[in-house]
Amino acid sequence: MIINESKKLIESMSMNEKRYFKIFINKNIFGSQNKYLLLFDIINSNETISEDTLKKHVKEQDYSDKNISYDINYLNKIILRSLNEFHHEKTISLKLQNHIKSVEILFYKGLYDECLKIIRKAKKLSLKNENEILILELLNWEKKCMGYSKGFYGAMSVNEKIDNYFNYIKENREITDLYYHSYFLKNNVGKMPYEGIVEEFNKIIGNAIFKKDGLSLHSVQSKIFYFLTIANYFHVINQKDRELLNLEKTIEVFDNNPFYKEENPLDYISVYTRVIDIYKKSDDASFHNKIEALRGFENILDFQKSVAQERIFFHTNQAELEFLIFNNNFEEGLKMMQLVLKSLKENKFNIEPYYFIGMYYQFACILLINKNLSQSLKYVNLILNEFKLEDRPKSFIKTEILNLIIHYELKNYKLVLHNYATFNKKYKRVFKLNFIEKNIIQLMVQISENPFGTNENIEFKKLHVKIQKKNDLEDSISNKIYTKYIESKLKHN
Repeated sequence: MIINESKKLIESMSMNEKRYFKIFINKNIFGSQNKYLLLFDIINSNETISEDTLKKHVKEQDYSDKNISYDINYLNKIILRSLNEFHHEKTISLKLQNHIKSVEILFYKGLYDECLKIIRKAKKLSLKNENEILILELLNWEKKCMGYSKGFYGAMSVNEKIDNYFNYIKENREITDLYYHSYFLKNNVGKMPYEGIVEEFNKIIGNAIFKKDGLSLHSVQSKIFYFLTIANYFHVINQKDRELLNLEKTIEVFDNNPFYKEENPLDYISVYTRVIDIYKKSDDASFHNKIEALRGFENILDFQKSVAQERIFFHTNQAELEFLIFNNNFEEGLKMMQLVLKSLKENKFNIEPYYFIGMYYQFACILLINKNLSQSLKYVNLILNEFKLEDRPKSFIKTEILNLIIHYELKNYKLVLHNYATFNKKYKRVFKLNFIEKNIIQLMVQISENPFGTNENIEFKKLHVKIQKKNDLEDSISNKIYTKYIESKLKHN
């Protein structure tokens, strides 16, 4: 429904943006009171709003409720116009686009010299931006204006520069394709044959573009994708030191180009999160220094600040919770979880399901180890009932395994067997259980089939010895939880 689109748009606006909208609408629409400001206030002030409720409020203020969908659609257009005006100089790209609009208007008025003055000003900005598409558009207008004001040779000199930018765009497209392919392969480890993934990576890294020094590439984005592609390769072959080296080179490219960094904050946060992910297995001081550095990033932001803050909140808190899990500090993890939950209740986070699943999975793990089974099950059910497998496949399936463990602990043996059968049916072909998962599930099923004829203590001791003898276990949060759970069974028994 279009009213939901309005609600989402208005909820995304800051206090300053809302204040500016009211100034904008009063400036551009005549009358002591207007319907669109009323609609804005009604939608803004109600937690939930339906079309019928909106019509009722509108009629109470002596406005017609006919064609309400048209009115809401027009309100959305006014909001976007006010946001365009409010943010028209917030980024270099926006400034360039405004210059291009001005040039186009002046061009059609025949004011070619005035156009060229604006173009000269815009070209100084373009050096900081490196957006080849916008620069090409700027050069195209320069070529036109030179042709009409300076003649053929002036236009020809500009046209020669355009060729260079086509080459830069081609270079950027090539490295972007290679990066996307590397990212796809990185995300499909465990789903595709490992040898095939490595073979594909060898083709990527063997490309002529990787024979160059990454810093010799023209655009900031090309340099970033160059180092990230190499980082993805080392991630796949499990060379963490070299992955970290290339991630830190990526961060260095961002830091050396502050305009790009500030105008692409989500990209910066994404890369920095991967750095933190590696540091969470290092010492306490190094890890927390990285966390605080990322949290401080929001202080330099203006545009897109609220969106960046949400991601920083999720990434840093998830990393800290994982750090506590890796260091077996589950009591501290429980305390921190309460603080995070408080913030989740107080703030309305507009972020992808992927991040919620990751955080709720951590909550379920921490509560399981702290033997709060009912609360752990609450977050397991939240993931399984409120989200979809495709939102975060690996974590979703691992939540199903937690579900089996919790019901086993609650002695719901028939439910364990039923859930195991369902689990096998859904995931056997698409998900490969790791060593601990395979053995722990087999043991739970074995005991659930004959709960009074099996010595649980002896069987869990055998499993613990079996795991200790295995040398190549993945150092992951899930394996940490499984191991801690098994150890708790030995102490309990």
